Amino acid sequence: MNKILFGLLTLVLLSCSKYKQNSKYLVGAWQVDVVRIEDGEGFLFYDSLANGNFTFDGSTIDGNSSYSYSYFGQYNVSDSVLFTQNWCELDQNGDVLRIARPTDTLEAKIIMLTKKELTFEYYDYLQFRLKRFSCVRK
Repeated sequence: MNKILFGLLTLVLLSCSKYKQNSKYLVGAWQVDVVRIEDGEGFLFYDSLANGNFTFDGSTIDGNSSYSYSYFGQYNVSDSVLFTQNWCELDQNGDVLRIARPTDTLEAKIIMLTKKELTFEYYDYLQFRLKRFSCVRK
């Protein structure tokens, strides 16, 4: 019984520390480095020349990113994302970032967050694409 309680207590403490750590690391300016797009059929596309940046201040996200990729050499796809002082918050586990937009609320999964790197992704239901942004601290 004591082992189970100790395990649960350890899990709760680790969850709290992850939330605090991610809250602290997320704040600041991030420059977009690579964008990965997975379309509705599962094909992956990358833009390693993507530009843009995001700024998190603890309760809002501001910034934009423009990116493009070639769709099997047939045509080029250009796209962008824009966040204009949109409210955001981490979930209680610290691994999902909720971003409120005028039309919907995105649930962006944090793939990696360190002092110098951030990778998050969300599914764009309007375009049927999973969008992943890899960023470096400015």
